[in-house]
Amino acid sequence: MTARKIRHRFSIQKPADFNSMKRKSTLIFILVLFICSRSFAQAMHDSLYYTTFPNALTVRLYSLKDFANFSLASSNGNSKMQYRSNTTVNLGAGLTYKNVSGNLSFGFGFLNNKTEEKGKTSTIDFQLHFFPSKWTSDVLFLRYKGFYANRELQPHIAGNNIYYRPDISLNLLGGSLYRIQNGSRFSYRTAFYQNEWLRKSSGSFLYGGAAYYQGISSDDSSLLIQKTTGAALPGLNNFHFITIGPGAGYAQSLVFKHHFYIIGSAIINANVVFATNETTTGKDRRTGIEPSLNFKTAAGYAGNRWNVSLSWAGNVLIAKQPFAEKANVFPTSEVRFTVARHIMLKKPIPVVGNVIEKIFGKGY
Repeated sequence: MTARKIRHRFSIQKPADFNSMKRKSTLIFILVLFICSRSFAQAMHDSLYYTTFPNALTVRLYSLKDFANFSLASSNGNSKMQYRSNTTVNLGAGLTYKNVSGNLSFGFGFLNNKTEEKGKTSTIDFQLHFFPSKWTSDVLFLRYKGFYANRELQPHIAGNNIYYRPDISLNLLGGSLYRIQNGSRFSYRTAFYQNEWLRKSSGSFLYGGAAYYQGISSDDSSLLIQKTTGAALPGLNNFHFITIGPGAGYAQSLVFKHHFYIIGSAIINANVVFATNETTTGKDRRTGIEPSLNFKTAAGYAGNRWNVSLSWAGNVLIAKQPFAEKANVFPTSEVRFTVARHIMLKKPIPVVGNVIEKIFGKGY
């Protein structure tokens, strides 16, 4: 995932094997770094609206689940296939000190007893989330492999069987950068870092832009099937697109009794989309204008010692295939529940605190 606070999230999820405890566990390693550069020195904030804890050690426990779905149209444009990922629920723990944070999570078998019924989705997840003062930014590289189709769209499958495609992969690469107009009073960090205390309601307009590349591909057969028979429809092996454009939106926090909060933001982008269909007979291209959505929402409790948050954040990209009249929707998101505690340190941690401040800045 640069003198402001930046969150660097790196995770790798290996496919779970439910036949043994060792292979049941899906390991996700998440390394979170708040990279701060001198050119982004932290601006002063209004302490009536939120409180920072620069000398606290924040300890957290959390659970999370990632989601990635997509739809594709048939060559005649009359029908669609909808695929869903089947990632595991993970439990993890983490620490934050000054501008550096690290998390480690596992997909324990007891949380995912029925996951294998829909097939396995392996993932590589590399995310950078920036919340410096007056800015919010995301940088993503996601790779999901292994998808199943919605049950209502697979009448050719008898009983409780699932149409599962281990060869289908989704790749997403890109990022966004948006200005928080009222950054001295509005902050995301209470909900997404757990290292601040949001104390008063505030809102802010957001504006900026985003650019992404997304590709859907299969290894051995068409991405589309005939719903009534299950037979592969000719051709489509790869669909990919580039989307880039400006966006604007609004963020609002509501604080009740100085401790309980709700945060929500939505940004709509107007994108130029360059889409390409790859089939067995060649390539078809299309350029058009489509909207996209960047959203973040959270609710919880924050105080001097404790922070409890439930958050949901993600993107919804839209792109049309060259032959289709209706656009395809590509949502990706993460749901996370976190319980964190601030341990107030009487003195900074020797050496560590000085090194962090010299490299990353004070950040407050």
